[in-house]
This record gives sequence, structure tokens and C-alpha cells, in this order.
Amino acid sequence: MTGLPGRPSYTIRRVDAEFPPGDAAAPWPAIPPLAVDRYLWLANGYRPPVEARLCWTARFLHVRFRVEETRVRVRYTKFQDPVYKDSCVEFFIDAFPDLGLGYVNFETNAAGTLLAAFGPDRFRREPLWPEDLAEFEVSASIGGPVEGEYGAGAWTLEYRVPLGLFRKLYGREIVSGHRAAANFYKCGDETEIPHYGAWSEVKTPSPDFHRPEFFGEIVFG
Repeated sequence: MTGLPGRPSYTIRRVDAEFPPGDAAAPWPAIPPLAVDRYLWLANGYRPPVEARLCWTARFLHVRFRVEETRVRVRYTKFQDPVYKDSCVEFFIDAFPDLGLGYVNFETNAAGTLLAAFGPDRFRREPLWPEDLAEFEVSASIGGPVEGEYGAGAWTLEYRVPLGLFRKLYGREIVSGHRAAANFYKCGDETEIPHYGAWSEVKTPSPDFHRPEFFGEIVFG
């Protein structure tokens, strides 16, 4: 895969030490951010600043979101609930686009509830099972259901994805220099002010994040 004209690219820094999500000693201050700042489809003026940072180790891909948002909605608390209706951040990745197998969508509300599936498009997706995500771990600054003010000006969400998941889905290993396709989103279908933000712009007439042809590039440095 090579970088696509007009599509953003982000290099994921390799770090040596393993660390759990939420670790105060994690290397996030040294990791460059990417901005989820292309707000699409709705002209309601709601554009909360969102950044994502990624790094990887021998065993995990680490993802951290920070969202400047003073009012949030968190209603869903069970794995595979429709968290995109809550205040939500999303990471979609096609780890091996040359294979044509599809992408994984990791969708998490502000409390860390996860919805995840794998497939080539919106309509042909298979949910991931708990055994697929046995080593997936998440840490969220918001601990549970909330409606409105939650006492801070920004919330954070961190998780780590076992690299073994990509090995299982694609039959290949991720190595240094590998190029994958991905997008990052901020949404809230049923929040006080619905909104749809993306890292790599999605050029469709109506909201649809499940469009891998608009993914950007991520490089495992």
C-alpha cells in the first residue's frame, strides 16, 4: 500500500516497554497526536476538539483519545451495545488492505464500552467475540453512565489491541515499516447535539463511516 493523494498519513511510534491502559508512566506525552477535526454532514456548529495518539509494542497496538467535551451521554454499558449513539470515538483499521479481507471497527463510548466487528463493508460484518479480544484492555476517565455535565472539560479513553488479533484475522504478522489503512472518528448519534467528525474526510452525501475507500494511511514505525 502507498499513500493515497489527499489522504492523511500517520506514523505509529514503536516503544520498548509494555504498559497497561491508564498507566501514569505511559509514554503518551512523547507520542505525536493526530486531529479528528473534519466535521461532516451537519452544519450545527458543534466541533469538539479531538486528538488520537497511537504507539505499538511487541505485543500490542495502543490507542489513546482525548476529547474536549463538557457534556456527554453514556447509556450503554454492555459489550457490543450500539455505543455510536452515545458520546463515542471510533478507530477503523484494515491492517492488510492488499488482502481485501476487510477492516475492524473499534467503537467505544466515553466510558469504554466496546462494539467491534470485522468485514469488508457496512453490510457484511461479523461481530468479534470475547475470546477474540481476550487481551483487549481499556481505561476511561468516565466511569459509567452519565447524562450532561460530568465535572471536567475533557475526557480520555485508552485501550490496547493485541497484535495477535490481526494475526488471527489476516494470517499475517505486523512488522516495522508495515502500512495499513485506517480512519478515526468522533460521533454521537443520539447526543444533545449530534455530530460526525473524522480524521480522513469521508466524501459521501449522508453519514457513513463504513467507507474504507476514504481511509488514510498508518505506518508502523
